[in-house]
Amino acid sequence: MIDTVIPYGLNHKLADEYNRRMRESQHEWVLFVEHDVFVSLNPHWYEMCIEATKTCGPNVGLITCVTNGNTGRAQEPFKYIGKTPDLDRHVEAAWEIYQAKGNELTDATNKFIAGYFMLVNRKIWQDVQFKDQGKGVNKIDQDFCERLLVNGYKIKVMQGLYVYHRKGVRKLNWKK
Repeated sequence: MIDTVIPYGLNHKLADEYNRRMRESQHEWVLFVEHDVFVSLNPHWYEMCIEATKTCGPNVGLITCVTNGNTGRAQEPFKYIGKTPDLDRHVEAAWEIYQAKGNELTDATNKFIAGYFMLVNRKIWQDVQFKDQGKGVNKIDQDFCERLLVNGYKIKVMQGLYVYHRKGVRKLNWKK
């Protein structure tokens, strides 16, 4: 089992929230998903996460997926989707990517993984906890990834799992 969490840090203390959730979890893996990520594009996403945790090896501290190219380059899909808000296009892309890549799990090609979708190993987290860098939320994720790698741990990417990271979804003008 995997705990799935949409993190929210009081007073913008996101690192504290990540660490609190890791401490409270009863499972080996905790998935942090930002509120503006559409994971349901692929109905197999949870099973893919379970499979990745079983096959990744004992030295993996973090697993992520691919997205629409607005974050870390290691997470861009093989076929650039662009910044279209067309949800149907993102569903189509998720299916195409899943068909082409399946449960393929690869090493991350760079050290920065954006925190919109982070599947974190609790045992390894105990060695490399999240730290507040005081320079925005992206620095928390970047610092965590860098320290994982420096300590000899690996970061993996689920190449067949595409999620749409719809930045600014809370800014949408919802009609009543």
